[in-house]
Amino acid sequence: MENYTGKNTNDTNCNTKVSHDCSTECDAAVLSADTLTGAENYPWWKGDFKIPRVLAEFVVQIDSESKIRLNEPAYEIKRIEKQIFLTQCRYIPPTNKVFLEGYIRKNIEYAAKSCARGYGIAGTIRDTTVHVPFKAYTKVDFHGNKPQIIPNPPAMVARYFDEKRMGKDIREADRSNIEIFNEPVFCELEWSAVYDADIDNKGKHIDGFLNEEEFQEFTDKSVVYLCIKLLQKQQVCWPDYYKPHTTEEAKNMPYPLNTEWAMPLNEAPEKK
Repeated sequence: MENYTGKNTNDTNCNTKVSHDCSTECDAAVLSADTLTGAENYPWWKGDFKIPRVLAEFVVQIDSESKIRLNEPAYEIKRIEKQIFLTQCRYIPPTNKVFLEGYIRKNIEYAAKSCARGYGIAGTIRDTTVHVPFKAYTKVDFHGNKPQIIPNPPAMVARYFDEKRMGKDIREADRSNIEIFNEPVFCELEWSAVYDADIDNKGKHIDGFLNEEEFQEFTDKSVVYLCIKLLQKQQVCWPDYYKPHTTEEAKNMPYPLNTEWAMPLNEAPEKK
């Protein structure tokens, strides 16, 4: 007869080790601990909001010419549906130039001839979709709302004199390296317009039909208008926009940030 003690004999106790070794089950411990010291902080530019600010809005005209080949010969283009897609819109500081890249998506519906007899031509409606690429650059006038982009200052190294070697101490040097993270300038495409002309250069006449011909290749000349808005997230004060440090505030900074872009020509030479 088994004795019932009211306890589950399968339960284990790490202190008494009733049934097996529990050393791996009680491995919890504080591996390390440290008391952190305080770190100083310095005031930075004040602002109430950090929001996308409109830097410029402009319409750019891009002229494109392409040669398009249909999947099969056609005797008439019924409809061309066009959409603009931008794949790149890159502002290059401090040149004020914006590089644009994209394509025109053209869905071409056309009539392909199946037969021609007597006074009639019969066919089927087919379609071909092509992407016509384009590239361009344009110079933007920001009208005082230029992007806030600060380049990294050059790294500085301080060397020390070694009396024994009568030269620099190669074992010791002081260095500074400052890296500034700017908000990128980004684009929004507000609207687009495409005006084009489709020219058949290599058509073949259809026998028995005056002014009717088949073609598979044609030249497309397009004039594209893009309305583009340039924006950048900036920290601003309401109702006044962001203002940089004053001279006194800049002197109290723990490190210098008075960097400017190095341009090959800051001002145009005067004519004599």
